[in-house]
Amino acid sequence: DKHEIPLVLVPSTELLAQWHKEITDVFGDQELTVLVCGDGNNMWKKPGYLNAWTQETTSRKKLILTTMDTAASDHFLKGIEQGKHLFVISDEVHRIGSPYRRRVLRINSGARLGLSATPKRFGDEEGTKAIFGYFGDIIQPPFRLNDAIKSGVLTRYFYYPHEIKLSQGEQGAWNDLTKQLSKLIAQKLNAGLQFSTVLKNSHISNLSIQRARIIKNAEAKISLAEQVISQYYASGQRWIIYCDNQHQLRDVLYKVKALGYDAYEYHSAMPGDREVTLKYFSVNGGILVSIKCLDEGVDIPAATHALILASSKNPREFIQRRGRILRRDERKPFAYLHDAIVAPTYAEAEITKQVSIIEAELARAVRFGEWAENPSCITKLKNIAIDFGVDVIEAINGGDEDDEGQKY
Repeated sequence: DKHEIPLVLVPSTELLAQWHKEITDVFGDQELTVLVCGDGNNMWKKPGYLNAWTQETTSRKKLILTTMDTAASDHFLKGIEQGKHLFVISDEVHRIGSPYRRRVLRINSGARLGLSATPKRFGDEEGTKAIFGYFGDIIQPPFRLNDAIKSGVLTRYFYYPHEIKLSQGEQGAWNDLTKQLSKLIAQKLNAGLQFSTVLKNSHISNLSIQRARIIKNAEAKISLAEQVISQYYASGQRWIIYCDNQHQLRDVLYKVKALGYDAYEYHSAMPGDREVTLKYFSVNGGILVSIKCLDEGVDIPAATHALILASSKNPREFIQRRGRILRRDERKPFAYLHDAIVAPTYAEAEITKQVSIIEAELARAVRFGEWAENPSCITKLKNIAIDFGVDVIEAINGGDEDDEGQKY
């Protein structure tokens, strides 16, 4: 409708640039004027400029593209002319549910569209409720991963889970923290508290985070990266290795480079130009060692392989990371995913299984393998889940939202 003014909201500067390019490519010949807000684009801050830009008009085709953080600012919210003529579109809509970004949902508009493969905010009922209250329910029927693969939107893939163990020291630390968690949770439950309330206890939460870090930073992941790259990498392929933090990234990058391969880093604090790095990767191939900034939206269709070393209890992380590698590209008939699965030997107390990172490890792996070209790859992992008494389906729906995780 030419009377509407689309207001497109994105969570990151990378997506701001990507959306701007796509809009220009698709609508460049249709006399569409785009106002970009955020990431140094400050024209909108001039007195009265944004208000004039958002006035309803029939003589000019206009679109506003902004980051969510910019749109949530007082200056932006007070500056726009609200009303039914605004068409609000939010990419990665789950990101707009954080406490600060929810301010954007105050905007009075006409049509609204939220885009996300995972619209619910895990562990954040209030944020999820705010998103669905503003944008409405999920459009039925949902378009799932296997639908996208069958329709040719995403690439078919092979999945290779690699089971690794904790070191003796790591296992000892895991056991100690598990015992502490068991004792604390039992005390809280015996006092009559609900389990959901118990998990919000700051002491229990801190212990759970400490224990999760043992899995995330397991020493065996570094040697696994060496092993997988040595065994499977071939010249001309385009690999992404997902790490959890800067320390792990540096260790992996050093080891892979020492093997003589063309490897380089990709994260927000990296030296050099990230866009140039991605272009080099697309043309020349090699091994891109990254942290979280590749999770959402950044389009790398040329990537052929991935090795996932990072672990998270949030199911969104593995959905997003698998999605990066499954982007269609004429140069790849299949994608190949390798995954580090940490399986501690300690038989956890029944009560702590519900907060165990092991659930996330196994749930992610089983989910990855469901629609792979080689589904038998997860038979052993299903047996491990049975041994640990893990309900894989229930575990997949667990986890917490991490809005700060985009800083890398």
